[in-house]
Amino acid sequence: MKYCLDCDWSLNAVDEPSRGDRSRAAIEHHVETGHTIDSSESTVRPTTPGVAGPVFVRELLPSRD
Repeated sequence: MKYCLDCDWSLNAVDEPSRGDRSRAAIEHHVETGHTIDSSESTVRPTTPGVAGPVFVRELLPSRD
């Protein structure tokens, strides 16, 4: 799956079976909008946990101990 980190644009293997066509469409979306495209092996768009941003980031950073 290709998906945009800035808007709701996405394309998966069900919508477009050709991996090359999905990649071209993602590049075109980036060129047209300047948005950041990411890829996932999932068939659905990844989601972030429902926690506050600072808490989420704090949990990802190494401990200062």
